[in-house]
Amino acid sequence: MASVLITGASGLLGRAVRAACAEAAAWPVTGLGLRRTAVGLDRLDLCDARAVREYLDAKQPRVIVHCAAERRPDSSESVPDATLRLNVEATARLAKWAAANGAWLLFVSTDYVFDGVTPPYSTAAATNPLNLYGRSKRDGELAVWAATSDACVLRVPLLYGDVETLEESVVTDLARQIRAAAGQPLPVDDWATRYPTLVDDVAVAIRQMIERRLAEPEFRGTFHWSGDEPFTKCGMARVIARLLALDPAAIYADPRPPSGAPRPKDCHLDCSDLERLEIGRRTPFAQAIAKILQKWA
Repeated sequence: MASVLITGASGLLGRAVRAACAEAAAWPVTGLGLRRTAVGLDRLDLCDARAVREYLDAKQPRVIVHCAAERRPDSSESVPDATLRLNVEATARLAKWAAANGAWLLFVSTDYVFDGVTPPYSTAAATNPLNLYGRSKRDGELAVWAATSDACVLRVPLLYGDVETLEESVVTDLARQIRAAAGQPLPVDDWATRYPTLVDDVAVAIRQMIERRLAEPEFRGTFHWSGDEPFTKCGMARVIARLLALDPAAIYADPRPPSGAPRPKDCHLDCSDLERLEIGRRTPFAQAIAKILQKWA
């Protein structure tokens, strides 16, 4: 019986992964959290080497899905040491334990490992991150492969889903900004092309990857999963405005690159490797975001 451990299980993606894995009744599923602990989650500081080792030795998970990360580019730049401890050092720690104890690690990475100059990016494309967040996730990937060849890395793009606060995702935060503008002109980034991806769809892909691994122990490597609808933030904002019954014409395109940490212009991920395996699911953006926003009506 495969016991599954999910780090970052209190976060946006981790909550969805935990729910998707719990649907596989044969798998005992344990979620980890730190600051946002909840019922059914174990509290563990992934940056505490001794605590992590003792916890894993006692729990002996067969599958580790590593979702925990500092994922905000601007915050990463402001707290670089903390970002590297979580995104690189904690990842290396989990990978080394998995390799030494016969467990399988699935590390969730990002499209920001690419520079956004020559999309779409295959899984074999050269990485060239533009900001500390992207570099930390790239270095996390390298730490995994330095510890073991028997793992998976899954790169994903901009995520959204059933948020606990609208600010939890860049996508749903647009709804907060649009409401606050109350019909007044609102400039929104129209420079970068993004592929917003529902966390529930990523969670389904992860569950299917675990199922594949359990059926085929040779299953390993780097994979991509992403929505396939291109939007700028301005484009997403206009969809959201219509759903909120607000005038999308009040949202106007800002063609300048966003301020803060440098961002890639277009990191479209080639997902053909998982598509060939019939792994993954895609929910249309307008359909998914409408359902999410109903909660905040």
